[in-house]
Amino acid sequence: MKNSELVELLRYSTPWSIWVVTFENKLIELKCPFMVLAIRNIGNVAKEDICEVAYIKLSTNLKIVYMINKVPYFYYHFEILID
Repeated sequence: MKNSELVELLRYSTPWSIWVVTFENKLIELKCPFMVLAIRNIGNVAKEDICEVAYIKLSTNLKIVYMINKVPYFYYHFEILID
């Protein structure tokens, strides 16, 4: 990815919210903090633990990273919980 493409992508991202598509096929913005369910054991988080995402980062390989208790975890270890 070129630097200009990365700059364009980061222009639309924020560490304080994430856009998701619900099961009803609706696009919603979740603002931090929001809750996630661990779908596997990872680091200090056990499978089926419910965790609070304090903020969101983007890794150097452009993967979403959740900051949970000041520890970074890739998004694919969790399922977002929506009320």
